[in-house]
Formats: sequence, structure tokens, C-alpha cells
Amino acid sequence: MKRSQFVLTMVSSMAMAAALVPAAAAAGRPPSHGRGGWSRVWSDDFNGRAGTRVNPSVWKYDTGQGIFGTGEIETMTSSTANVHLDGHGALAITALGQGRAWTSGRIQTISSEFGAPAGGEMAVTASIRQPAPASGLGYWPAFWMLGPGDWPATGEIDILEDVNALSEHSATLHCGNLTDANPDGTLGPCDEFTGLSSGLQPCPGCQTGFHTYTAVVDRRHEGREQVRWYLDGRRFFEVDERQVGAAVWAAAVHHGYSIIFDLAIGGGYPDGVCGCTTPTDATTSGGTMTVRYVAVYQRRAHRAADATQSEGLHG
Repeated sequence: MKRSQFVLTMVSSMAMAAALVPAAAAAGRPPSHGRGGWSRVWSDDFNGRAGTRVNPSVWKYDTGQGIFGTGEIETMTSSTANVHLDGHGALAITALGQGRAWTSGRIQTISSEFGAPAGGEMAVTASIRQPAPASGLGYWPAFWMLGPGDWPATGEIDILEDVNALSEHSATLHCGNLTDANPDGTLGPCDEFTGLSSGLQPCPGCQTGFHTYTAVVDRRHEGREQVRWYLDGRRFFEVDERQVGAAVWAAAVHHGYSIIFDLAIGGGYPDGVCGCTTPTDATTSGGTMTVRYVAVYQRRAHRAADATQSEGLHG
């Protein structure tokens, strides 16, 4: 392709993506519908008085310390010092501490019924500003979905993870088993405990402004189902059913999930990236992950269009 053709193609694609962004998303609200037959089936825009708790009919607090299997060191609490509404239509999760003593928050939807219909698609999307501590070694913000049974067989879809406040992001599918050893030291068809991951990618401005993180579970094509990940409507990673096999895929994908937001401190991911033990004495207290909304969309089989229209949903 000639350079002039490439530039023209890129400009046309950017213009099309811009035209498909729902106006409501730019205003900090989840769009009620997207182009191509998407319908919103659930959302939370975190409206409420400043300093109040999340809706208890929708969310539960996952509390405790050292129980999540990731090596993180914080104590997750239900305190409004760690998890609260900011009074301006956003959720704030704040990590507080020093040295090896930290508190933070993790909330999970009570419902675990968010799934892609057979023959259709589901998109889960949120508008998030990542924490921006002055010194962020050990910070580990995450937006993810968890399957209802034994991990990793029933699946985990990590939509956003960043570590050490590097203004990056990564996406991962966890699935398979922890019993079959691979030559590279990982386990099972999904390369656990790493999972099938994009790896950390640059995310310019993600600590200073809101960006939209989305995963689409696409079950339209039997034997060729996918999970795709988007940053601000641009696809950057995908995993295909054929990479792991039909049985492993079905166990991980063919059901509902719960949705989780959390801000961990320390653990295997941040430690592995920095090659050190986190947090350190210099790690700054008070970093906050802010979420303006989270929404779930579905597109049924009879409304499904080609995959390029998935980009049109997300602002």
C-alpha cells in the first residue's frame, strides 16, 4: 500500500470511529444504545452524595487481607475512606498506607449473570481514570470479570490492569487448568498463572484523564468465538477459541460473570514488572482509581453485524 493510501485509510477509519462515538459517553454517561443493534442491559453511573457508599443492592465489598491469591499486601475494607462516591457521578477507590501497612477497596457485583447470549455478543465497558500517585511502585488498579466457579477453569477476563503507576494498561484471559505443565513453566492451555495476555502497553494520559476500557465477548461464530479488548474504541488485543480448544473455551466463556473494580497494593504483577518488592517506603499514599460509569451491552444473534461495528459502541 502506498503511503498516501495508508494515510487516507487511517484518516477515514479515525473519522468513522469518531462518528460512531455516542455523545452521551463524552459527557461521562454510558450510552443507552450503540450503532449496529447494541442494547444496554445494565449500568451504574455512581450517582450519590459525596462520601457515601455504593448501592448495596448492586455491589458487595470483598474484604480481607492475603486471601486473593495474588500476593497483594493491602487489607481490603468497606470503609468510605477507601471506597466512596465522590458526589460528582463517580466511584473513587483510594489506597492508603505506608511501608507494608495499607488499606484499599474491592467491590464486586452481586449478580454474576453478565454473559454473551449464544450466537450473540456482550460488551462490558467503563470510563476510568487511573491512579496518579507521585511514587506508584506497587499500585495495581483493575477492572475485570470473574466466572462463577473454580479458577481458572470458569474464566477471568481482565479488561484493565496497570501496575506501578506507569500509565500503561493490559488485558488478559485466564482459563484452563493448573495441572498441565508447559515447557515454558506456565500451566494449562491458557499459560497460567500469566494467562493469555496483551502484556503492558502504553496508555498516554490514562492517569490524568478518563479513558474507556472495553471487552467484547463474541459468540456469533461457532468454533471461532473471540474475546476482544478495546481502549477508547480501538481494538488492541484478542483471544480466539481455537487457541485453547472448544471444551476449555466453553467452560471459561459460556456463562455469566460478575464485574469487579479494585485497587491492590503489591503482589506478583507489580513485583514482576519492577523486579523488586512492592510497595516501597517511597510509595505514595492516597492514589485513587476513579470510575465514571460501567455498562453492559448485548447484541443478539439476529441483530449481529460484522465485527468492525463493535468499535462503534464505545466512547
